[in-house]
Amino acid sequence: MARSRSEFLNRLHFLSERFPQAEIARKTGTSRNNVSRYMRGAKLPVEFAAALVRGLGVNPAWLLAGEGTPYLSDVNTTTQKTAGDLLELVAAMNSVASMQLGSLTGKHHLRVLRELNDALARYQQLRVSINEKTAPIFGRILDDYWKALDKWELDRADDIRRAAEQVAKLCDDEPMNLRFERTLAYHAYLRRDVDDSITHQTRVFQRSLTQGALIDEAGMKEAYNLANTMQSVGRMREARALCDGVLALARDRGSQWPIYRFVSAISGYCQLELGELRDGMSRIMAALPQTDPRMAMNQNSMMIRALLLSGAMDMRQAAEMGDFGPAHAQGMVSWAIMLEDEGALQIALKRFIQPGAEDFTTRAARAWAALHRGDKEPARQVIKDFGQPREHGPHNERFDRAMYAAQLTRKFAPKEARQYFQAAQRAIDEAPKGVEMSIIGLANHHRTALDLCKEGKGQDAQRLETARAFFARMHENGYGALAKLAPGTG
Repeated sequence: MARSRSEFLNRLHFLSERFPQAEIARKTGTSRNNVSRYMRGAKLPVEFAAALVRGLGVNPAWLLAGEGTPYLSDVNTTTQKTAGDLLELVAAMNSVASMQLGSLTGKHHLRVLRELNDALARYQQLRVSINEKTAPIFGRILDDYWKALDKWELDRADDIRRAAEQVAKLCDDEPMNLRFERTLAYHAYLRRDVDDSITHQTRVFQRSLTQGALIDEAGMKEAYNLANTMQSVGRMREARALCDGVLALARDRGSQWPIYRFVSAISGYCQLELGELRDGMSRIMAALPQTDPRMAMNQNSMMIRALLLSGAMDMRQAAEMGDFGPAHAQGMVSWAIMLEDEGALQIALKRFIQPGAEDFTTRAARAWAALHRGDKEPARQVIKDFGQPREHGPHNERFDRAMYAAQLTRKFAPKEARQYFQAAQRAIDEAPKGVEMSIIGLANHHRTALDLCKEGKGQDAQRLETARAFFARMHENGYGALAKLAPGTG
């Protein structure tokens, strides 16, 4: 509050440096003594602020909040009118606040009630007027905001977001504010602030829920957006529970919607990642056929992942099924790395990696391919760049970085590999409750344990036992591709 008052006085001083106090007094119809008092910090009545706007052409948005340019001559007509309404709104609020409501028990209570009613009615009229004027502006800002995000112009998007936040305070249009919340969620997701993204997406979902929209396709799409964001950071159980909940709410009415089938497939995908391959694959298959081409592409990707994990399909066959977008490509690359097979890596490098791609999964695949050629240098460079895990950010990303570093290093520097293995284990141990690492990442991690801890002494004995139990459980649950790593099956 003190800072706000100081900034307001700074704006008054700005005016006094450009206009003599005598001229301010003349143009505002205020005594020079009062002008001097206001400039020294005395309480400033809203009438004087209005007089500054009328007499000196001051922009009220700048005067009251420090936003925009100091003079109305620099502001377009629409903004001038909106700013004028804002000042009237302040005046209306001020008149309500100044009323002595205690006098309602006296003889003048009817007059006071009329004044209160008139002030509140004016307040409501002004809110409606301001909303009508800001809604088109808000819409254009949101269009620009989404275009910036679509082009990954995140710095520009940050600037547009700040403008949108200010306009949102003046706009009561519910669909537009819902659109803003959804855009904020996507922006947070792109800048890898997934917790913030989930917070915004949850608000969008809750608004849909309170409006009864869960029984239509739009409401279910909001549920999918939230579930998809959750699963991207390993919150598989929450994502699955959300999917199953909205499917139950939609019931028979939604069973033919493309998004209904897609949400059902997402629930099955979460089961794959939670170690329940048979049930997960069954749900993904039951969600077919998918009539929406884009959703069909993603569901096909889920099915291919299930078939690879089950051992019913190999890398070559999966590559022949087609290309289903960046997420599928990254999944295929991570699978090739897990196999540690030169043929699979070459397929991944040729079929699924775009020229110039530099994400850490792609770089790990290239390093593995170089190791098969006997060249250790690319692996050393990758480890140098991201071998030390980040202490902040999503736990599954911290885990993946350390896991890949350990997997690569164990082939030529086992002692160093132990450091990265321990970092990956810390990422697992320190993950918040409910956060799961990917099934492929865990397979890589536990295979590294089988290699590094095979002597089974001290703490290694526990790590070895944990790894063997993991592969035994996966084999029992239908993950045939991991069977050779299970005890007694190699």
